[in-house]
Amino acid sequence: MKKSLVSVLSVLTFAAMITACSSKQNDWINPVSNQSENDRIEIEFWHSMGSSNGELLQKLTDEFNQSQDEIYVKAIHQGSYADANTKFMAALSAGDAPVVAQMEIGNIGIFAEADQLVDLKVYAEDETFDRNDFIWGLLDASFYEGELIALPHSRSLPVMYYNKDWFQFNGLNSEMPPRNWSELKRAAKTLTKNDVYGYSCPLDPWYYNALMMCAGGSIYNDTISSIGFCDEAGTAPLYLWKELIEDGIMYVPSGQDYNSSEACRNLFAEGTAAIIMQSSAQLKGLEQTCDFEVGVAPIPIRSVRVYPAGGSNLVMFQGHSEEKQKAGWEFIKFMTSTECSVTWANGTGYLPVRQSCMESDTYKEMLEEDENLQIIIDNVNYCSVIPFFSEYDETMEIISDEIQECILKDKYTPEDTVKQIAVRVEELLSIYRTCN
Repeated sequence: MKKSLVSVLSVLTFAAMITACSSKQNDWINPVSNQSENDRIEIEFWHSMGSSNGELLQKLTDEFNQSQDEIYVKAIHQGSYADANTKFMAALSAGDAPVVAQMEIGNIGIFAEADQLVDLKVYAEDETFDRNDFIWGLLDASFYEGELIALPHSRSLPVMYYNKDWFQFNGLNSEMPPRNWSELKRAAKTLTKNDVYGYSCPLDPWYYNALMMCAGGSIYNDTISSIGFCDEAGTAPLYLWKELIEDGIMYVPSGQDYNSSEACRNLFAEGTAAIIMQSSAQLKGLEQTCDFEVGVAPIPIRSVRVYPAGGSNLVMFQGHSEEKQKAGWEFIKFMTSTECSVTWANGTGYLPVRQSCMESDTYKEMLEEDENLQIIIDNVNYCSVIPFFSEYDETMEIISDEIQECILKDKYTPEDTVKQIAVRVEELLSIYRTCN
């Protein structure tokens, strides 16, 4: 059931920003010129890729612009996924949304429910576009009420990175990284010495969820009325982190959200942390930055192997002329092509999104050259599809708040934490059910 843009965003405390906006009307469309000075149709593409990933994304955009003379795409970095999401909302309020955007999959439901995304189905019926080639497990957050409102692009999973050189120096087998939590604790203890911490991980809901799911939990229960980890699956990851911190073998990186993840990667690259949990998308950046051999392994499990899928899809915002929407589709088609997907996966560590990528000689050569890529690909089948509705994003905020309270405050127990998460999420979902 689609909601007005106001009703969806007001749930997420953005009502004041978008009170003039409505999902059923396009009064905010700005009649701007369709062509730039060089007679091209000019469109904007907003994204969240920085550093080396941003450079590669710009290179691919340049290649698209050079491949034809009818469309010019201006790629604009909008900061982190969270920053970009806020800017999307502000742009919709001002009637100035981009034609194409890279959107974190957990946020797509907000805009789908608000009827602000273009149904790509008509364009995808183009005989030159093979929609069935996409890896099915990566097509989550692509469909909403029968509409194709996104296509997979920068998809990732949480993985464990480790310093192979430091493993060998401390007598550990660098080809046998920790497979479960007991092995993780033993390895982290052995690796902690000479101002080096054995383990580091951001206090981030994505990594907490990875550990929680590997302990047998799920984000929501079967009826989507509460969380699916009101038991040991929810408390066990917090006890694990608390134990590692108390033993002095885990370092909690400073900062919040993406700043914390960046700090964690810096610790690893500096050799200050021997094992970290980060996105598979950071593979190439770490391999290029670190002056030691980087190892990759699945997140250690407690009882089962399952991970929360992550990353972003490409979407088109409504409110633009048919000519600009067609231009936006051509760009999306280019960016999700087999050739671009292979280049993107090879240059970053994001997952190849098409079956044909696996069959290409280029990608096969990449796998032979970098065994870390093969390890990442081998774990794609263990990714769990995330829930697809607007309240998911706020659920993550609740989990983030509570797990940080638990780790940073001595008297706030894991049991208290999980109970409070359940109370807050149940209230949130009750509002969701009432609105629907």
